[in-house]
Amino acid sequence: MQRRDSEGYLTNRAARLFMQAMTRAIRPHGLASAYVPVLYALSEMPEMTQAELTDFAGIEQPTMAATLGRMDRDGLLTRRPDPQDRRKLLIGLSTSGREKVAAMMEAVVRINGCAATGLDAQERKRHRERLKTMIGNLEILLAEEKE
Repeated sequence: MQRRDSEGYLTNRAARLFMQAMTRAIRPHGLASAYVPVLYALSEMPEMTQAELTDFAGIEQPTMAATLGRMDRDGLLTRRPDPQDRRKLLIGLSTSGREKVAAMMEAVVRINGCAATGLDAQERKRHRERLKTMIGNLEILLAEEKE
């Protein structure tokens, strides 16, 4: 198989181009691409712990801690003790953070639409389903190899 025909290469290349496009689109709003998974998560759930955000984003804990530190510095987050467990902090979006979600979502819709130009709604749906299948297959492989 030629490298340029490999599912891994094509997926990686598409992901890198998506991130470059996102970075360009959200940078003028004071956002970094590393903020996107956190903004997504907190737009769906008003508050989460750092561990929950780490799981949602699928990144390492130190990376999440650094990202949250930068987002906090930029005034995008709120933090408060978890009433169920005072050792944990619940992280949410500040007013500024909630305002930035709209800019991020607009960029996501525009970039996804651009990437899917030439595909009808049914083809887009099938493509997403195939990607989800591949992700699930790879998660199973990694879980099996971890054991």
